[in-house]
Amino acid sequence: MWRCYLCDTATGAVRSPIDIPSLSWSLTVSDASLSTTKGKGTGEGEARSVVVPWSAVPGSTWREKASSLSAGRRALLLGWDDGGSFYPVVFGAVGSRTDTVDDTSFSLDSVMQILASRYMVREGEFYKGAAALSLSGLSLRAIAANVGWYCTEGKPGGSLPIDWGDFYEAGEHERTYWPYNVSNLACADIFEKIANVIGGPDIAFRPYMADGARVRLKFEAGSDADAYIGQRLVRTLRIGPGGNAGNASVAHLAPVSRVYATGAGSEAEELVHLAEDLSRVNAADPWPLMEETFNDSSTEDGALLAAHADGRLAADSRPMAQLTCEINLGDADAPRPGDLWPGDVVNVRFQGFPTVPDGDYALRLMQMSGDLGMSVRLKFDPFIDPMEA
Repeated sequence: MWRCYLCDTATGAVRSPIDIPSLSWSLTVSDASLSTTKGKGTGEGEARSVVVPWSAVPGSTWREKASSLSAGRRALLLGWDDGGSFYPVVFGAVGSRTDTVDDTSFSLDSVMQILASRYMVREGEFYKGAAALSLSGLSLRAIAANVGWYCTEGKPGGSLPIDWGDFYEAGEHERTYWPYNVSNLACADIFEKIANVIGGPDIAFRPYMADGARVRLKFEAGSDADAYIGQRLVRTLRIGPGGNAGNASVAHLAPVSRVYATGAGSEAEELVHLAEDLSRVNAADPWPLMEETFNDSSTEDGALLAAHADGRLAADSRPMAQLTCEINLGDADAPRPGDLWPGDVVNVRFQGFPTVPDGDYALRLMQMSGDLGMSVRLKFDPFIDPMEA
């Protein structure tokens, strides 16, 4: 069954269990949408629609109850209890909270939402003429880890229960962050830009129990050699008669042939790059031209802007299909939360589906979502449309 616990946001210390009648949750790595207007992005875990009667909130006084759900200071941990072990699934800070006479309601701020309010400026280095922080000779994963540290442990009161990993992993990448550009230096935005360059790594945070009294989050990111995380074949899901996954649907999307990218500067001096692949437009049975735009006003490096645009085009330039299905946790043959994570590769066996030929497809899980019931919705990474290949 699902269990919820209240924790301290800054330390991950578990305070007490809490009985929540209903909520919905979602766990992602990168972006699970077929939309061509979004890049790969970064992963998040969140719980929405959390409504708790006051009788279920820990505390013998109203002050104690308010403290138990103090916005920002407290966090909620949702996990799956298999009867012997507890597997953390979602961790997030209590967000904006609304109280009534009967109950209180709130959403959760995921780690990425918290990091959207942290900026890449070294402590004591925000003044006129302050020098830039340059990170060079590192992997993209190491650059992200350093940015994360500066935005958390490097600030007073900034600690979060995150294991940032290897700060010194060697690579051929460089990033420079100027304090005067602070409005473009939100940690979450930097992570998204790192993930969205061509070959950029997946980025996600996975909770685990450090001991019986503390939850921590492991910073997971792909390497320069392999941008994906979780590249282990963990399970076979069967779509079709007698399968262990049901309610399957496959969405389809036409290809994009051009990406117009703009960077720093203004008017005629603005940095631009055109990424295009017109092979499908010029084919014997052509696709109509589809274009999209990409803007990053903080990018002053032409090569970096080109990498962003080329990465966007590489993701969108082929006809794609995307599988969504459901598993039932009451099925002994179904995977469990904690056994399966977004980013993992799943062998999906199609049989009898009208627009996907029978066979095995190695698909990357991109999103898991559900409520406190037994059904979990799975969304997979878009794959090349087998009917259009």
